[in-house]
Amino acid sequence: MRLLIAVDSIITLDILLKEIASRSWPSGSEARVLSIVEDADPPETWREERYSIAAVRKEMERRGEQLGAMAAQRLGRVGISANVTVSRGNVSFLIPHIARTWAADLILIRSHNRTDSRNVMLGSVAKSVVENAPCSVEVIRASSDDSIAAYSPLRILLATDGSNTSIAAAQALAEENWPKHTEVKIVTVVDPVIYSLEEIGLCREKATKRAHVAIGDSFRALANTSLRIMGEIIAGGVSRAIINRARTWRADLIVVGTRERRGWKRLLFGSVSAAVASRAHCSVRIVRGHNVSRDLVGSSRIASNPPTQASWPARDFGKRQAA
Repeated sequence: MRLLIAVDSIITLDILLKEIASRSWPSGSEARVLSIVEDADPPETWREERYSIAAVRKEMERRGEQLGAMAAQRLGRVGISANVTVSRGNVSFLIPHIARTWAADLILIRSHNRTDSRNVMLGSVAKSVVENAPCSVEVIRASSDDSIAAYSPLRILLATDGSNTSIAAAQALAEENWPKHTEVKIVTVVDPVIYSLEEIGLCREKATKRAHVAIGDSFRALANTSLRIMGEIIAGGVSRAIINRARTWRADLIVVGTRERRGWKRLLFGSVSAAVASRAHCSVRIVRGHNVSRDLVGSSRIASNPPTQASWPARDFGKRQAA
């Protein structure tokens, strides 16, 4: 697996490395730590030396040395080889661009929440990366209480609507080796008005039936894992319901697939995944570009006794020392 780790400071790198170190990764995984120097906010050395080429090189070399020493040592402990790239330009453009040219599998980026008008007018770097990245993206939010997290099982909320993208998200979840006792709650959202009309027999939409099928498909995608799995149907607006349930359940990570929308459709309808990533209290992984097993799509029933614990499939998740 190829991990692109986008950082803007040593603090950000530390947060992302802690998250990476808390999991196990496939043998042979490699990481590229990417730091981008923006022209819009020049470092002090640039201003002092009037943006000379020498000042630019000096700042980029300094960042490379700082990030390289920390990243190589800490990633090497979990069997991930690493290199550092320091670039100059527009962050929102360069992160997806480098992910595409390097063929990254997953971008890890820290969430920087803004409460002022800039968030509404311009959007954040994380939001732009979520919408434009060629691969899956995980927006990391640091835990507010590491002492509690250390003794609690990891909780993952998997949102599904039964689409191919949702099943892809479940399959991507199944292919990673998560910590022991990790819990997964599969949720799907139904319109509260349609749900109420169905209950009293005034609607034939069958939204509840489709919701059960969607949960069942995700159950099957996770069947051969050691994850502790449960399912739940919730009512409300999709993004808000996912965010609220993740908060009340105290999820550590939300996993959701994304549907690619371009042009006017993106402007008109927006994106559930982007909305969840922007407002959730915890980390969010948006899955894209994953191959879907066709035998899991369009299933018509849920197993009477869905698996909650099973052995891992035969995959090599062994650790290795970085060269």
